[in-house]
Amino acid sequence: MIAGMKTTKPERKQVTQTGNEYRTEPPWNVVLHNEWENPLRRVILVLRKVIPEMTLKRATKTAWEAHCKGRAVVKQCHKELAELYKNLLQGEGLTVSLEPAR
Repeated sequence: MIAGMKTTKPERKQVTQTGNEYRTEPPWNVVLHNEWENPLRRVILVLRKVIPEMTLKRATKTAWEAHCKGRAVVKQCHKELAELYKNLLQGEGLTVSLEPAR
């Protein structure tokens, strides 16, 4: 130690948890919309390519629901991941939007 210098300890801040200090963000839906530009087969292939763990059965059901009802929820997740999926699906030419999950 150099003469005349004092050693200092960093101050510790006391953390107290009150109420819901650590709130989780509500989930978001990635919504696929019906369109006539992409054939059903291609929509199924894109869903399987972009969404991890998307099975053929689930991709087919989702694409068919969007075709018949005009829209279908592809994935429900936190907002950042939902935005990523939306951008990837739009990059593949699909019509997709986000909405807060109910």
